[in-house]
Amino acid sequence: MGDGYNFQQLKREILALSQSLDWEMAKKEWRLISISEAEEPETCLCGHFPIRELCSISNKITGNTIDVGNVCVKRFIGLRSDLIFSAIKRIRKDLTKSLGPDATVLFFEKGVISQWEYQFQQNTMLKRNLSPKQLDARMNINKKVLSAVSRQGL
Repeated sequence: MGDGYNFQQLKREILALSQSLDWEMAKKEWRLISISEAEEPETCLCGHFPIRELCSISNKITGNTIDVGNVCVKRFIGLRSDLIFSAIKRIRKDLTKSLGPDATVLFFEKGVISQWEYQFQQNTMLKRNLSPKQLDARMNINKKVLSAVSRQGL
């Protein structure tokens, strides 16, 4: 990993927390469980500092859970978490903006938004002119999402 990210260190740490000793098999043991934004800079498992966009991943076999940075989860699991964090930044800047498809699906799968909210997001995602009631619903959904990703300091 270039750009200050130490792939060998990440690989070593992931293998130590996995059941498999084979990298390709060990990668398949891990899944994303949540994303959050740290209030204070943290250090990724690869050693990169500072990171604020955190992805919590869990090993389905060992039960180990760790936080890694946005870039590492993209390279390690292949998840386009950058699109989700872009959506979070967009709605933080303007609560009337749409969350976008990737973030909507993730937050529905993780139970942050309800079935109705998921359908509402799907139906109004491309709309720019919402009714006052629709705009209020969108803003409430966005507030809920922002609340779910904020991480309190220790």
